[in-house]
Amino acid sequence: MLTLPQNITCGYFDCSEFGTLSISPKRTVTKFELEFYLENGKTTTTDNHTYEIKKDYIQIAKPGQIRHSELPFRTAYIKFNADGEIAEKLNRIPEYFRNSHPQQIYNKIDEIILLNENDNKLLLYSRLLSLLNLVFFDAEIPISRNGKNYEVIVKAKRYIENHFDTQIKLKDIADSVHLSEIYFHNIFTESVGISPHQYLIDCRIENAKKLLWNSDISICEVAEKSGFGCQQYLNKVFKKETGMTPVSYRKTFQQNYSL
Repeated sequence: MLTLPQNITCGYFDCSEFGTLSISPKRTVTKFELEFYLENGKTTTTDNHTYEIKKDYIQIAKPGQIRHSELPFRTAYIKFNADGEIAEKLNRIPEYFRNSHPQQIYNKIDEIILLNENDNKLLLYSRLLSLLNLVFFDAEIPISRNGKNYEVIVKAKRYIENHFDTQIKLKDIADSVHLSEIYFHNIFTESVGISPHQYLIDCRIENAKKLLWNSDISICEVAEKSGFGCQQYLNKVFKKETGMTPVSYRKTFQQNYSL
């Protein structure tokens, strides 16, 4: 049974509250904790397991565990109570794993923090469930998906991320990694969980979101700078992907964050 998370707290943490301490005090985890590391650090320990803090990695801590970390490090975090299906999945997945959607994760956490501050519960739950869906996918990627094709996929994703604002096509992306279109499409979809086209759309949507909340440029300019070409196409895709128009999204989320 799916029940919604409760008692949500979230934000950014840069260890400043510990002053000159080199190791944080040991503490007992009371909620589920999702941490998204924003930079490389030293180590973090949960019970008897020690992990190297790596940028773009996700850690899931579970109620009852004992935690402490070497300082300093910077992380984004979300803590919440959960039971039912969500708790079962969180208890089943690995505690620490590489994230394959770092920009999407970062932007969703940004949205969740703002929605929680504004007490917008409906959208908050929607964004949190969307975030958890990405997290569950990354946590359950089979080892085979991280094998010989991993470097090819990383290179292709970087190509998309660097060219999403241009009118690139599948052939352009496949050519960047020296593969045929069909073969590339298949291994990318298998490894990432979405098609190259959907990853391109996701990159464009995430860039449009940042422009909408971090600038006052026109919606038409947002469309051009995000690779959609025109406002009409941006409106159509943005509404489909987020459930909101660009204008309503800007009104809801426009706020700058500084870490």
